[in-house]
Amino acid sequence: MSDLEIARDGGVLTLTLNRPDRLNPLSMDMREGLIATLRAELMDPQARAIVLTGAGRGFCSGADLDLSTILARRGKVGRQMIAGINPITRLLREIPVPVIAAVNGPAAGVGFSLALSADLIVAARDASFQLTFARIGASPDGGALYMLARRIGEARTTRLAMLSQSLGAVEAEAIGLITELTESGAALPAAMALAHRLAAGATTSLAMIKRQVLAAGNSSLDDALRLETLCQDTAFNSEDFEEGVRAFSEKRKPVFKGR
Repeated sequence: MSDLEIARDGGVLTLTLNRPDRLNPLSMDMREGLIATLRAELMDPQARAIVLTGAGRGFCSGADLDLSTILARRGKVGRQMIAGINPITRLLREIPVPVIAAVNGPAAGVGFSLALSADLIVAARDASFQLTFARIGASPDGGALYMLARRIGEARTTRLAMLSQSLGAVEAEAIGLITELTESGAALPAAMALAHRLAAGATTSLAMIKRQVLAAGNSSLDDALRLETLCQDTAFNSEDFEEGVRAFSEKRKPVFKGR
């Protein structure tokens, strides 16, 4: 049984962290598998939407830590962890298709970072989010603070990080952290339904939207308008745009091919 399960259903790629007995701590095999799979998709896109989830009753309980190794090697271990985690964050953000996190339980430590790396978060009512780093004297990684502050602001981010407070899914929805709240056990089915809907959409258009949203927090209005022009030009030159216009004029539902 692999620590990372990879499945394809039409245009949807599902990546499942698969160590349910321990709530799916992020192992070296998982990190390497995620990096390899996402890099392959970036170089030769096959999927039109990606779902990231965890097996069993947890999303990801954090990094898979060996206490004796950490204490013996400290800084070196920290740098190795960063080197294994940061590429995943970058790839999930840069890959030009929608990424959906299906959070069915605890998302703690780097597990929270992984969820934040997704474009959309679907969470079950009994899911939770927690930056546990300060509890062991560590510093957050995986871009957690950068992404969380952009979503919910500096004040809430500082409180959650410094106090290692657990944030329930209901409150997470109320403050705009998650996209959709479901009943217990329904996060993955809801995320899959959303992924299939997006996979049937105009892939280039969705990629341009993702690119602009991610750039919005770090650019001036002039920069945003320039990027908007570039993205509009790219979308207008896609086959899906032509299909969308034809379908509109013919009063029918468009059939997008992701090109």
